[in-house]
Amino acid sequence: MLLMPKISVIIPALNEELHIEKTLRSVMQQEGDYEVCVVDGGSTDNTVSIAKRYVCVINSKRGRASQMNIGARACSGDILLFLHADTTLPDNAFREIRKRMKDGTVAGGSFYITFDADNIILKCVSFITRFNFRHFHFGDQGFFVKNEVFRRLRGYKEIPILEDYDFYKRLTRQGKVILIRTPVVSSARRFVKNGVLKQLLINKFVVLAYWFGINIHTIKRFYER
Repeated sequence: MLLMPKISVIIPALNEELHIEKTLRSVMQQEGDYEVCVVDGGSTDNTVSIAKRYVCVINSKRGRASQMNIGARACSGDILLFLHADTTLPDNAFREIRKRMKDGTVAGGSFYITFDADNIILKCVSFITRFNFRHFHFGDQGFFVKNEVFRRLRGYKEIPILEDYDFYKRLTRQGKVILIRTPVVSSARRFVKNGVLKQLLINKFVVLAYWFGINIHTIKRFYER
């Protein structure tokens, strides 16, 4: 009888008291052998106290890439799943990951995404993520990867932005990357706050700037403004 592969879920968090509990509950309803680690980057709200009701919490310096790398080092799963603190998993997420990762040629992958806002433009964005375009995958889609592949890649580059885009690009060179066409649900708060079209344009500009070799710290400053 084959052993069911263990999945380690790493959740980087910073001031996510409004979302972290819902995210953790979506993880804890999954099947099989798994572990969960929330890596907090210095929250000043109730994120840590809420997360500790459910799982292990590790304190880290701020920075999503650094937080995810620290979490991965603390985990022992055969498969690592990196999940944003404001993103919830579908009920069958682990079952689908395990089924697809049985293929020895698969290095990792992601889910497609929907948003928690009733907006036609975001629905179009969601539809596009149903297609496995190599250059349009980001961390809010829930990246999963074989542990040995993650270590071979030496984890995420500890850059201030687009660490997810960079990682996925490198992952595609390690084997097949797959898209699970069951959606995770992510918060649309940044789109709601800044305006959907404006935020989409900002996101595309940031990626183009990265393509053209603009300094990553300059890109980060632009994005935060």
